[in-house]
Parts: sequence; C-alpha cells; structure tokens
Amino acid sequence: MNGQADASYKFGAGRFLMQQGLLEEAGAELAHYGKKPFVVGGPTAISLVQKRLTSGLQAAGMEGAFSIHPGHVYHEAARQKAQEAREAGCDMVVAAGGGRAMDFGKLVAYYLGARVICMPTSISTCAAYSPFSLIYTPEGRTIPGNFCYEMENAALLVDLDIMAAQPTRYVVSGMLDAMGKFVEIKNGHTEMPEQESPLALYAAYLLARYSFEKLQHLIDQVLEDIRRQRVSSALEDMVFLNIPLTGIISGLSRGVGQSAIAHDLYYQTRYLFPKEVQGALHGEIVGLGILPQLYYNGEPEKVEPFRNFLKHVGAPTCLTEIGFPLTQENYAKLYESMAASIFVGQDAVSRKRFADALSQIAQ
Repeated sequence: MNGQADASYKFGAGRFLMQQGLLEEAGAELAHYGKKPFVVGGPTAISLVQKRLTSGLQAAGMEGAFSIHPGHVYHEAARQKAQEAREAGCDMVVAAGGGRAMDFGKLVAYYLGARVICMPTSISTCAAYSPFSLIYTPEGRTIPGNFCYEMENAALLVDLDIMAAQPTRYVVSGMLDAMGKFVEIKNGHTEMPEQESPLALYAAYLLARYSFEKLQHLIDQVLEDIRRQRVSSALEDMVFLNIPLTGIISGLSRGVGQSAIAHDLYYQTRYLFPKEVQGALHGEIVGLGILPQLYYNGEPEKVEPFRNFLKHVGAPTCLTEIGFPLTQENYAKLYESMAASIFVGQDAVSRKRFADALSQIAQ
C-alpha cells in the first residue's frame, strides 16, 4: 500500500451486508478479519453504535476498542490512531460514521497494516465502498489527488435501523453525489458514444444513467420513510444505489473517470475557502456542481429543471448557499482554478463555454 493509484479494478468491498439489527450480529462477521476491532468515528457515530456493537461483539466472544476522532482526514491523526489501536491490541479497523469517518478509518487501517470494515451511519457519500480516501490538512483544506489503497475494503456493514434514523439532509447529499457521476462521466458531451469508449467506462456510464433516473424516482418516498423512521424497500434501494452501486461505478472508472466539473467544484471550494464552505456537505457541493456540468456538456436546457429539483429536495442552488464568499475577486479565483483543470478544454471555445457554465451558479 503506497497511496498511489494502480491499473487494477477494485470494486469497493469484499463483503456487503445490509439488514435490520445488523449491529447485534456484527461480531460473527468481524471475526472473519481478526480478533479485536478498533472502532473509530465521530462522537455522534460512536454514540449510535457503541452499545449495540458491543453487544454484538460479546455475543461472538469478542471485545472492541472505541475511539473518537472529530476532526478532518489527515495523515498525522491517522498515524496516532493507528498507534492507539496497536497499543490496544487491535488487528482490524471498523470505520463508523459518514463519508469523512469512512475515509479516516481507511487511512487508520493503512497505517495499522490491517483490513478496514466500513459501518456507515449515513449515506451522504459512497466513501464506505470506495478504496481511496480524500485527504485534507488539519484545518480542512483539500489536498489534490486521492490516497489510494491496494486492496478493496474488507466489508461494508449497513444496519437499516440506523439508516432509517439518519437526517434527511444526508440522504439528499448522498443522492446528489451519486447523480453527479452520470453527468460527469460524459464531461463535455451530451452522450457517451459506445464505439469510442472503453468497455468498462461505458458500463459505468450505463449504470450511472440508471442510478440518476432511479434516484430521482425514489427520493420523495425515501424522505417520507426517514421522517417516519421507517425501514422500507425504497430506503433499501436508496442505500444500495448510493453506496455499493455508486462504488462499483467508481471502480469501473478506476476512481477517476467518473469525476469532472461537479466534483472539481467541491475540491476547489474546499481548497480555496475551507472555512467558509465547511458547513456544506460533500454531496451538496457536488449537486450544485451538476448545474455547470450540464451546461458544459451542451445541455443548457436541463439546467433550470435540475435547479428546480435541487430546490425541491432542499439542496443548494447557488454558490452563496454553500457558504462561498461571493465577490468578484473570489469568483475570479474559483474560475481560474477550475478552468485550468483537466476537465475543461484549453481552447477559446471551451473556456468560454465553461465561463458561461460556471455563471449558472453565481447568482
């Protein structure tokens, strides 16, 4: 494991389990990977899982060590947690929480030299299935590039009781993060031509298109189910679409081919203005980025309908709604950073099209 991407296809998790009451049965599953788990996550996530997971571990004759990390995903903190796990005699890592906790747990496992089992408490991103981590400075500024792992995550365990109790905002965020793949994978084009595309990437495109359409169909029912804290088939479908299926799309794309302008908006705003936009979720910023992505793809007629969809689900529709400090100077800085990326053609026509695209969220 050296943090670099390689030529292999990794589809996210060796095992995927999703059911009600899973935490109470998790000990038997974790026994596949070692004898003592190091469970790490934010304070809310640990409070949600500790009692129930401890019961599940005891039922399997195991015990675990629980540790809280409330901060960002950065190397020094992960090294410290790995040492804490080593001193506690732990031989695997369980990441509990949202996307940031998943990425941090994977990094802790890397430094421990152990396998990671992801136990998401929300579906705000597909991080539980992705074999890489987004890395930040301790202050929350993005560091370019993903930190990639040689092996897929050992397992993904989804307790549906927890899924039914998560904030609806996280569901919307995960949905938008997943939806972004379809418009980003065809960056700069209205369609992806089958004959001119690598087979794996075209397969990812087809799955992404299906997810994009299915998620829009499901969202109203899922939000109603979660408001009632009700486990339903719609919720199960939403979890499956947001995490494993989106993770497979990412795997088919080798973690890079499915990201373009929408995700770059996240990276650049987090890099340039980390404090100002820290209150916005990953998927909320990506969802906002779908608007300029649609325009840049040559589909300007789809911008306003999708903006209305964002309003319908309560997501941001312009830069100021994610906390971006909109001044002429700041906007110019964001434009120059994004326009210089690999996702924007460097000819005059492409640069102009991107300028018009980014203006779609500058209200």
